[in-house]
Amino acid sequence: MPVYEYQCEKCKEVVEVLQKISDEPLKTCEKCGGALHKGFTSMNFHLYGPGFYSTDNKRKYLK
Repeated sequence: MPVYEYQCEKCKEVVEVLQKISDEPLKTCEKCGGALHKGFTSMNFHLYGPGFYSTDNKRKYLK
């Protein structure tokens, strides 16, 4: 599930929410009642488990 970032127009508060794509977007700020605008945050992504090694997919620099 993606993490969405909402910013309030009134108080400029930023809130991150884990939501399904099909979920209705939040509309009002819980803090002040202002209107929220939905964005998308970039998040870190790690692969763990057998078959994923820290040496895979790294650039090889030529000397």
